[in-house]
Amino acid sequence: MVAKPGTAFALAKLSASYLLRRPLATLAGTPRALVPAMLPACAIWSAALAATGAAAALQVGVRVRRAPILRPFPALLASGGELAEACSLVSDTHVVTPDAVPVELVHEPHQWPAGAPPTGRELAARLADVLREIQRRAPSTVVWCGDEVDSGDPREWQAWREIAELVPGLAHRFVPGNHDICFNPPLAEDHTLARRAVRERAYQEVAGALGDFPCVDTIVTEAGPATLVLLDSCLHRSRHVLSNAIGRFGAAQLYELARVLERVRGPVLAVAHHHVWRDRRFLEPQAWYETAVDADELVAILGAYRRRDPGNHVLVCHGHRHILAAGLVGEPGAEIAVFGMPSTTLGDKSSGGILDGLPRYAVAGLRPDGSWGVSVRVVIPSRDASTAVIGAS
Repeated sequence: MVAKPGTAFALAKLSASYLLRRPLATLAGTPRALVPAMLPACAIWSAALAATGAAAALQVGVRVRRAPILRPFPALLASGGELAEACSLVSDTHVVTPDAVPVELVHEPHQWPAGAPPTGRELAARLADVLREIQRRAPSTVVWCGDEVDSGDPREWQAWREIAELVPGLAHRFVPGNHDICFNPPLAEDHTLARRAVRERAYQEVAGALGDFPCVDTIVTEAGPATLVLLDSCLHRSRHVLSNAIGRFGAAQLYELARVLERVRGPVLAVAHHHVWRDRRFLEPQAWYETAVDADELVAILGAYRRRDPGNHVLVCHGHRHILAAGLVGEPGAEIAVFGMPSTTLGDKSSGGILDGLPRYAVAGLRPDGSWGVSVRVVIPSRDASTAVIGAS
């Protein structure tokens, strides 16, 4: 597979920012007479950054290939009427300040279907419409699957607050996305992770302490209780790898998850931002950085829980790639249902990598046999309170 031109260009700019900008910044503060003498040292510096970055990237690529392969499972999609509803799901809303455009569409505009990409005002209107639909027609517990804002700027979180305040009565639960706490746009490297610290503080002021993950709660449905587990998949603190999107759950969080599951039984909904699966053909390097590197360990823990009792049905919901996906991972007898959320505000790009621009949310719920189903609902932009429901075909 070959990366699209827009993606390749963005990767080239990001590479330049990591390999050249710091040495060049040093030269900028050097007296002109000393610049020729400094050039060899700067070249060695850039080469060292390239070498350590390549080594780290290779390590990630090798590790993430252990992720389980997703098997299609269209039966996971359900019509709303057949589910005992548990919670509403939104993802990748990428809230920006009013006049800004999501950075992904600035650097890769080919993803937007037609016309100018949406500004912060348009995204705010779309998100407010979705939340009003949820307020009227869906469970009031709203679980956000990451990338709530676009760059983690405190001003974006203020914009998010203003949107949420328009629709009272909803209980918001969050997991962090890479754009929330660890994303740097091209030519804005953060080798010291100082900006990450700013983003983490801004996230925690709205969404709660990052140190609390895994967060566990019980949701009561008409079919009985279910356990909600929120996971932080943004624990990879990249310094050299040419991506800010790498996912990792970490040994401590996975150990605590295993301990939690020893004390519960019945249906479990686990929510994270990063993918916990890979495609059978796993050739494009960009795909290596969209799946959590320790996804195999998470699936093994959930699979052991699933195998323990026939009623221990497990669903994992995630965001990140803006692709609607319904599948299964895991071994026979320990299958885990997986649902990938499209972007609630920007749409689904399952078809050729182009966003369709349709606002969506989803509802997770239990079928009469205790298994999970997901109802995906497209919000009509006219604000006429009507929705379309994508169910099983």
